[in-house]
Amino acid sequence: MRLVALVALACAAGLASAQDYPGRGPIRFVVGFAPGGGADALARSIAPRLSEILRQSIVIENKTGAGGSVATDAVAKSAPDGYSVSFTVNSHSINAAMYPKLPFDTERDLRGVTLIGSLPQALAANPSARANTLKEFLAVETNRSYGTGGVGSPGHFAAAYLESLSGVDLRHVPYRGAGPAIADVVGGQIPYVLSTLTSVLPHIKAGKLKAIAITSLERSPLVPNVPTIAESGFPGYDMDTWVGTFVPSPTPNAIVKTLHDATVEALNSPDVRQRLEAQGTRIISGPPDQLDALVAEDIKRYTKIVRERGIKAE
Repeated sequence: MRLVALVALACAAGLASAQDYPGRGPIRFVVGFAPGGGADALARSIAPRLSEILRQSIVIENKTGAGGSVATDAVAKSAPDGYSVSFTVNSHSINAAMYPKLPFDTERDLRGVTLIGSLPQALAANPSARANTLKEFLAVETNRSYGTGGVGSPGHFAAAYLESLSGVDLRHVPYRGAGPAIADVVGGQIPYVLSTLTSVLPHIKAGKLKAIAITSLERSPLVPNVPTIAESGFPGYDMDTWVGTFVPSPTPNAIVKTLHDATVEALNSPDVRQRLEAQGTRIISGPPDQLDALVAEDIKRYTKIVRERGIKAE
């Protein structure tokens, strides 16, 4: 009887918490990547409007390490009250495929809130780099060194998938975040970078980088003259970076719904939509179950790439 009473009290407390949400703050958006990257830029674009809708302050907390899994672990082990939200990209699934002993279970310990959208990645180069096309990049005589935001980053897996399809080995140069990798390519330390279009676009517009190809199935309206990898000899190639939010699995449905509905409202705001689309984002605003299904599907997909390419965590 005592156990039943305790369970009843816990359920009542959870219900009260859900009804009051978001009565106290702030809400933390925990981003597992350095400032200046695609995920960070999107979080900061959405947060002000979402804060207005929820009438609660939102703080962006960058907690880097292990391809975003340090941040995910922090959220997975936080109180399931809606005040700690993982704002992440498809590294969420990549880490589950690549790290055999994560301190959390990706599918069991976290649940999706909103599939925000997807971002094409871009293979870009220093203007002095030899290649101007994907074919030239894959050529034997070309220095195929490319930088990414780290081992297991979406850029790394986009390149690994290209290796699997082309049979060409590339030289991966991992960095601690996309920002440093892009800076070194702009500075000429290495010739190529594979990162989100969001993060390289300002440098392309400034003439400091040249775009070789993008990873989405369709061309981006932001760089309409840049071909996709799919149309450059690899039909069906699609390695966009999806963006989504997650909370601990025990978080009450009512809180998840409040967060999801507010996020969708924010994404539908003309100013937010314009800002995201200007960064190359294809807005999806998908429901929690769509995001959870995508995570499960991608874990299988990325596990296959890990095995084929022998990718090992740092």
